[in-house]
Amino acid sequence: MGLSYDDLQAIRKIVEETVDPIKGELEALGNDVKEIYSMIAGIQKSPDATNPQKFKLEEKILKLHSDLVEAANQAGITLPSH
Repeated sequence: MGLSYDDLQAIRKIVEETVDPIKGELEALGNDVKEIYSMIAGIQKSPDATNPQKFKLEEKILKLHSDLVEAANQAGITLPSH
């Protein structure tokens, strides 16, 4: 089976219209992930991250809630909604 010049042009057009934009989106997504990792690393290195006593009360409560929900999910427990 041979492809004609028109077939190759149609394939090239499809690639340009679909694959090329996705490449740009993937690159942007990769950059976002790197930035998020950098932000997380910065938070983990901050003195407040190693000393929970310095957290604001709301932050402490949100962290406890998050930990509780995660533990419940790991144990297969469904927590009641408020």
